[in-house]
Amino acid sequence: MSDAAIEALVAKARLGELVAEYANLIDWLDWGRLDGVFWPEATFDFGMFKGDFAAYRKFVAELGEGYARRLHMFGMPSITLSGDRARVDVGCVIVCRTDDPAPGIDDVFWGRYLFTAERRGGEWRLAGLTYVLNLFDRTERQADDRGGPMTFGDGLSPQHPLAARL
Repeated sequence: MSDAAIEALVAKARLGELVAEYANLIDWLDWGRLDGVFWPEATFDFGMFKGDFAAYRKFVAELGEGYARRLHMFGMPSITLSGDRARVDVGCVIVCRTDDPAPGIDDVFWGRYLFTAERRGGEWRLAGLTYVLNLFDRTERQADDRGGPMTFGDGLSPQHPLAARL
């Protein structure tokens, strides 16, 4: 295998890790990890929100912290490399639960995350994010499901007892 082919495999693996890291930190509300995923000049477009990294931090924190549960399920990313730039296209299903009004409302979003990425000084990070919504569904819960034997994803945060600790 050529050095270029190995370099491309390493780049694609790293870009896949960045997408997974993004989904994980959003679900766990671990905002301190955003700096390792995005370049400071990153731009964001969610349709109802367009802005720079500083504005995105506020937007995503308010949005994410409004839900009692969050789950971003990403598919396998399609990654196109072009030198020190890349495009990452990944389908996603997002399930979010609000508690108010009780017993809660589940919002489900089907869409795509279109990321741009750049390699600077040998390091890959995301440089842009555009979200494309395909379908949205809202279901008002008829009963509180937290009384069962399962461990539910309520209250995920870096302080949660199941949060990853390094």
